[in-house]
Amino acid sequence: MNFHFTNICIWLENGKRRTLEFLPNKVNVITGDSLTGKTAVLDIVDYCFFASKHSISEADINEHAAWYGITFTINGKSYTIARQAPDKNAVSGDYFFSSIGEIPDKFPVVNNTEAALKRTLSAEFQIDQDTKISYGGKMLKAGSKISLRYFLLFNTISGDIIEHTTNFFDKQNESRYREALPRTFDLAVGIDTVSNILKREKRTDLEKQLKKLERESDTKSKKQELFLKQASELERKAREFGLVEDDVSSEDSMALLKEMVESISPKVKEVQAGRHGEISSEISKISLKIGGLKRFSSEYSRYKNSLRATDDSLKAVEFISDKHTSLVQTSIFSEILDALKMDQAAIKNAVKVKNPIDSNISDLIKNLEHEKRQLQQELSHLPENTKPAANENEKFFFLGEIKAKLDLYAPQPDQDGATSNDKQDDLQSQIDTLDVMSVEERKSIFVSTMNDITHSYLQASAAALGKYAKYKTYFDYREKRLYLKRSTSLSTENIGGSSNDMFLHLFFFLGLHRIIQSNDVPHVAPFLIIDQFSRPYWGDKNDKKDEIDSPDVAKVKIALDLLNEFINESIEDEKSFQMIVLEHIPETYWEGKENIHLVDSFTDGNALVPHPEQPNE
Repeated sequence: MNFHFTNICIWLENGKRRTLEFLPNKVNVITGDSLTGKTAVLDIVDYCFFASKHSISEADINEHAAWYGITFTINGKSYTIARQAPDKNAVSGDYFFSSIGEIPDKFPVVNNTEAALKRTLSAEFQIDQDTKISYGGKMLKAGSKISLRYFLLFNTISGDIIEHTTNFFDKQNESRYREALPRTFDLAVGIDTVSNILKREKRTDLEKQLKKLERESDTKSKKQELFLKQASELERKAREFGLVEDDVSSEDSMALLKEMVESISPKVKEVQAGRHGEISSEISKISLKIGGLKRFSSEYSRYKNSLRATDDSLKAVEFISDKHTSLVQTSIFSEILDALKMDQAAIKNAVKVKNPIDSNISDLIKNLEHEKRQLQQELSHLPENTKPAANENEKFFFLGEIKAKLDLYAPQPDQDGATSNDKQDDLQSQIDTLDVMSVEERKSIFVSTMNDITHSYLQASAAALGKYAKYKTYFDYREKRLYLKRSTSLSTENIGGSSNDMFLHLFFFLGLHRIIQSNDVPHVAPFLIIDQFSRPYWGDKNDKKDEIDSPDVAKVKIALDLLNEFINESIEDEKSFQMIVLEHIPETYWEGKENIHLVDSFTDGNALVPHPEQPNE
């Protein structure tokens, strides 16, 4: 992904506009005194990227601002997003958007909604309905869409965490972001991908289907075993009923019974009650045919009556034809009239002409009724089955019992002809063809790579780490933080000093972004905003040192070397990356570092929102 900020703007209530300009592939430094609005730059970026609450200073900045805006380039497109300033703590839902990066001179005009802008940016970051929360929490539901704001956790090192010994990510005091971090981490760093998640979900679904079929097959197999145990008793009854001859083997007897119940065949007729049964069966078939023909004849009569009714409705055509000379005629009048005449003639012919089907059906019914009477007469002279009726009923009940058991236990094909075994083979084949990456394996590789990269940063910064320079970095995947440990130790160390914590934070985020760059992850923008990494040496706005000691100056320069070299590596790898650093340090600290660019210096009364006597841009 290519991304960089070009501008941050504030439209002031006095009608003027304050603009900061940034360069791509640079460490863009805004330096200056305390209480001049440097930290607000990070807050403004967060606010314009749809924050539901804000941290912009009210007295120094927000009470003077009407709108805030950011202009950035992403994937070759230039966008401007401006958001109306909050009303004290209440954030605004009014947005301005330009798809060509236009920056209004006067106050922006509301022309878009937050929902629409989120959809636009989500598409740029390849965050769609398939980019989902993999497992739920108290605040986040499993299967819900991942917000692009969750990926912004990887783009900031605020002053709140730069010296923090345990938290390495911002917003971890908010439940939603605390739950989002572990649920989006793998996607953010390339351990997992949306495509792989979808394939994994597909495989899980197929495996569930396969297990279900296997359970059903196992149950049926057990029932089949029970059926086979009962086979000897079924065979004995079949011989008693005369369904199976004495000279038929046990193996063939079950096959014969199966044929009897699965099809109407000569073998079935052989076991029925002689000629009496045959005639009874034939009479039933003839009765069904007669009934069908009578129903057809009735439907055909209704059809002809319908034609007669249609013929009546077309009699108006004759009237129109007789009076056509007195009517106003359009260009297609004759065509329509001729067509109606043809239809009427065809209907009259169909009604008047006696179709052969009329007499044929009548003849067929008469012939069948005659045949039926003859069979009934023959049947009246035949004796009924010599076997007791009860015994005959038992025989057919027995055949029904066999059929039910065969239906239950034998492998039954579906409508498409596939048996349970066929389906299992098909599901297994689909599972085998899904190339799903092993997340656990990639986690292991990620941790190893992270340790290698961060350790190289530690070695490059050895002069600033003192006794810890010979230690190893250790990334804890579960806690999502970086530790130091002795090279031969199995446990991590509790290191002291806010300076050491600061360097660990830099190592951590630079390491993450090196891996994100390498994996071409589309969800995390290649930028990093750092709010005063020199805080351990300069102090904060409440405890600012007037000067910084020489050893600490050296450490700050080492940190700047680290940032400068990261940009060098990105350029060499033909990757885009931008940093915005908010600092107290003077320009002399980065002399000779070609990738560090001074954006503005908030000194001598200059500030993000200048005092009234200062000029505005």
